[in-house]
Amino acid sequence: MTLLVTVNEAEEDQTGAPDMKAVIAVVGLAIEARIAGTAAMIADGDRTAFLLRDAIRQGARGVISFGVCGGLDPKLRPGKVVIASSVFAGKGEAYPSDLLWAEELLRMIPGSGYSPIAGVASPITSFEQRQDFHATTGAVAADMESQIVARIAAEFRIPFAACRVVLNPAHRILPRAALINIGPAGKPGLRKIGGSVLKDPRQLPSLSRLAIDAVIAVLALRSAKQRLGTHLGFPHLRSRRPLNCLIPSAPAAYPM
Repeated sequence: MTLLVTVNEAEEDQTGAPDMKAVIAVVGLAIEARIAGTAAMIADGDRTAFLLRDAIRQGARGVISFGVCGGLDPKLRPGKVVIASSVFAGKGEAYPSDLLWAEELLRMIPGSGYSPIAGVASPITSFEQRQDFHATTGAVAADMESQIVARIAAEFRIPFAACRVVLNPAHRILPRAALINIGPAGKPGLRKIGGSVLKDPRQLPSLSRLAIDAVIAVLALRSAKQRLGTHLGFPHLRSRRPLNCLIPSAPAAYPM
């Protein structure tokens, strides 16, 4: 089930009371939702698009893809913050992010990068696949939520952004235990992971390395959120322009 996590359940920041209708953060993991605060939606397959549309119809003015990601560019290391210039969502389908929002994110997070990223339906597991994907699309990182955010934001003609932190670098091959589907509410299935390790203990060194990378990425994500504040750097709060969200339009994708 996709959940909405309110600021009362999330980590607090120093920026004051939230506007629950301003920004929806779409994440893949429970820990990302806790860090995002405000209104965070944990992705859950096809239901995510349905509930995100509903949230926009209720007044959300912007959507941000927020959390960790996998590196595709070999130069990126764990903890690197990437602000999306665009999101590759499939063959011939890419969406430019909101320029003002991206500029604000870059200003507020020193050292962050500005590059295309990709939203994918399943993890890209091999180094060779990551190399090919990076060379073909130009995306420097990939996650499994950004394509949903980009498509729905374009459909409703509202701003979107993506702020992602690299967890596993391009050269790091994930062990099988790390590829087990995330359980309900964005929490890893610890029993299944443990069972996988028992069947193949040779995964332990890779899992240990992954755990270190995860700590680095989560600390960087938390630091980024603290800098961005309650509204995740959303620059359009003072805008009084009428929302177009009740009448979806054709997606504003551009060809690759």
